[in-house]
Amino acid sequence: MATAGWCVLFVEFVGRPSGGALADPRPGAVFFAVWTSLVAGWLCCRVGLWRLTADRDGVHIRRMWTVTFLPWSEIERVEPRRDGLLEFVGTTQAPPAGLFPPPWAGRLARRSRGAGVRAAQALTEMARHVDARPQVRAGRATIGSAFASR
Repeated sequence: MATAGWCVLFVEFVGRPSGGALADPRPGAVFFAVWTSLVAGWLCCRVGLWRLTADRDGVHIRRMWTVTFLPWSEIERVEPRRDGLLEFVGTTQAPPAGLFPPPWAGRLARRSRGAGVRAAQALTEMARHVDARPQVRAGRATIGSAFASR
């Protein structure tokens, strides 16, 4: 859906040469079209990883196509990666999740600890200690659904 929206905006606002379209493309315009499409595609995929919801049973990870549930018993720790995503380390393979600024962006903003590091520490604490976990079960409105269905 985001891709279709991007294509409509791109076709509407891109400057077209007078009297032609792809018959005589300019290298600069083609490079701009490819580069902006790649950046927009990367951004849409990245935004699709942003939502994490912790409840008394585990962590719900909303992704582009599905919502993955990880029970607390399968999570040993959560580590922030260099790209700003959170990696769940445990007994099963879990997808990386979260949309946080990477550590280098936090250093540029002169912040000692970024939001991703704080989220990883909080989730690790919840995984290790039962009393640190939320006491209620997350509802459907809180967990959300995937951005697109297959």
